[in-house]
Amino acid sequence: MDSQKAGSARLTLAMENWLMPVEGEDRLISWSRQREWRQSDFRRDVLALIGHVRGLPASRCALCFNNSYHFAVGLLAVLYCEKTPVLPGHQRQSVLEEQIAEFDALLTDCALTLPCPTITLPECLDSEADFPLPDFPRDASLILFTSGSSGKPQKIIKTLSCLHTESQWLANTWGEALHQARFVATVSSQHMYGLTFRFMLPLTLGLPFYAESIEVHEQLVNMAQQYPLALVSSPAFLTRLDAKITPVNCLKVFSAGGPLSAQSAEKIRQLCGVSPNDIYGTTETGILAHRQPQEPETPWRLFEGVSLRAKNEQSIRVFSDLVSQSEGLELGDNIALINHGREFYLLGRKDRIVKIAEQRLSLTEIEDRLIQLPVIEDACVLAIEKKGRPYIAAVVVLSPLGRTQWHALPQAEMNMRLRQLLRPWLAPVALPRFWRVLPAVPLNSQGKRAYADLQELFL
Repeated sequence: MDSQKAGSARLTLAMENWLMPVEGEDRLISWSRQREWRQSDFRRDVLALIGHVRGLPASRCALCFNNSYHFAVGLLAVLYCEKTPVLPGHQRQSVLEEQIAEFDALLTDCALTLPCPTITLPECLDSEADFPLPDFPRDASLILFTSGSSGKPQKIIKTLSCLHTESQWLANTWGEALHQARFVATVSSQHMYGLTFRFMLPLTLGLPFYAESIEVHEQLVNMAQQYPLALVSSPAFLTRLDAKITPVNCLKVFSAGGPLSAQSAEKIRQLCGVSPNDIYGTTETGILAHRQPQEPETPWRLFEGVSLRAKNEQSIRVFSDLVSQSEGLELGDNIALINHGREFYLLGRKDRIVKIAEQRLSLTEIEDRLIQLPVIEDACVLAIEKKGRPYIAAVVVLSPLGRTQWHALPQAEMNMRLRQLLRPWLAPVALPRFWRVLPAVPLNSQGKRAYADLQELFL
């Protein structure tokens, strides 16, 4: 069996060995409020789904799941059929219809109706397969999507070898501390962070993961009373933990999606029994650095396999085994390197991508969605901060139709209607919270949008 040490004690499993039976052991793979799935169930369900997927003429299969165990079954079945898994990262019908050219078939446990062959779980897992497990495709890859600076979802291809390497780094760093942990998460396994920490890491370490998502503190308290937990979460959830609720004791708490402040980290330590590990990375580069915030300016420390090189003050490029480009990849953040380049401070974004509630949002995409509405003639979207929390704000210019329809409406009702029109296209966190209606978007002397003036509209 292809395995290597994690820390000083744990053995790790390569993806091709996840379904391999171990004599005398039927280990727990996943569980929900209703049931458990063991390795024998996992192997049986993947084989059953292979029987459905291998007959599809499709070569690219979109995976849209609420249940992470179903996602695991779907991903492995598609890979064993030598097809390409496509992870749109959401289950929104309207946006999937727009992305239909990116996939040929759909695997889901949601109520989605798309013009392509669709396989629905768990209904299709009720039969026993009468064929052996195929060979695992060692050179396979999958496709994810992330917001690009153009406002359109950007396709990212990830090889399984990169995902395996990334999991090994994490196992080598925290494998010993995670011994006997059960993984629970507030983030989806269908984005890069969740894919790595909620899905790849527990299976690589041979540890079980919770198939559902933790949504409130009370769920975490109840779960921690039963099991030793590794919590995979984000600042959006962790900073809202209720100090009045019973504290819990977690083995590990991981956070990504935006840097935690030292104050927030201390609150999390008091409520979760352990200091959180802040993770920094991107979909394109994979994991880059980590830290445990303990002071206002705690630097980030690179993982051993990562190096950063400054081409100039405005360009920092990433080099690692997770980046296939020989020239490296340029970071979208401004950073200040210290300690011979092994540590750094984050100084903010360089482009129009912002992170709110662990989600990477394109301000350009939100603007494009607004301008596509018949009632909007022009729009400018920006991120603002209110009482220490980030929000999306929008300045809009109404079209003649918009002025006719909403001339007599109160501002609050107009805002609500605009948000409702955007809901089919945008995640809830991307819907503008604050609005201003102007005759025209302000421009500066160079004819460019006057963002300083726009920010002042929301003070």
